Amino acid sequence: MTLMEALEQFVSQCNNNTRLREMNRDWSRRIQLTPNDTQNLHWLVSDGGLVSCGAGAVESPDMLIEAQESILTDIFSGQMTPTEPYNNGDLLVKGHQDDMMRLDILTLLIWGE
Repeated sequence: MTLMEALEQFVSQCNNNTRLREMNRDWSRRIQLTPNDTQNLHWLVSDGGLVSCGAGAVESPDMLIEAQESILTDIFSGQMTPTEPYNNGDLLVKGHQDDMMRLDILTLLIWGE
């Protein structure tokens, strides 16, 4: 699975879950994903309860997430929680603590532990 495929699956899970759409209705954020081994930039945008994704750079990101592409793919496909790579220093997240927690909760609600 590619990172883009994982993001598309993540977006679909978010947008098809009424509970998550309601939870995110007031969370508008632009998230830049930077694989540090390939530099193939991707983005996620949450706006009005809906999430979208794409390849390339996002304008004025609120959050920056950097890791190897395989780690990002595993996180957004549900194969791995972000906790272990974050604690090991393999996942760098820059942004407000509240936004980091929100994204962590999203992955937990979609994929479980």
